[in-house]
Amino acid sequence: MGTVEIINDELNTRTVLDLLASGDLAGKTFSIKPTDPAEMARKIALRDLNATSVDDLLGGGGDVTGLRNYLNKPFLLENVEWQVSDIDGDGLPFYAVLHVVTLEGETKVLTTGAVSVVRKVAVMDARGWFPQWVKGIKADKTAAGYEPIDLVKAADNEVPFQG
Repeated sequence: MGTVEIINDELNTRTVLDLLASGDLAGKTFSIKPTDPAEMARKIALRDLNATSVDDLLGGGGDVTGLRNYLNKPFLLENVEWQVSDIDGDGLPFYAVLHVVTLEGETKVLTTGAVSVVRKVAVMDARGWFPQWVKGIKADKTAAGYEPIDLVKAADNEVPFQG
């Protein structure tokens, strides 16, 4: 089992894309340098100061849902953060934390480690394609019997406007 080492202080989109481009990460351990506490406090303060709603400021109740539990429901994907995974197995050593707005206007946090979704969201972020109306779907079953999830653009007739 190899080790993938992050050289900078945070797991960011550029690093995720570099790691995905490097090949198969399944079964590898992953470590990241601890973030400077002063820098983390500064980022938290900036997030609070830049809040555009009470939900943004107060976290909308802290409701975090796995994308697998929110399939076939369009949402406005506004941004992504990355977290190191502590789940052992064949998956990626990190996962996406999606910051979204539902059709009802509710801010929500969805998480996923699905490779295709992580890859697509990282590309969208790197290319400045947020916000975007999307939805998670079940992809075709794999030969091993898994039901992976994927991310697709929501149809125009499913959303109030396209991002």
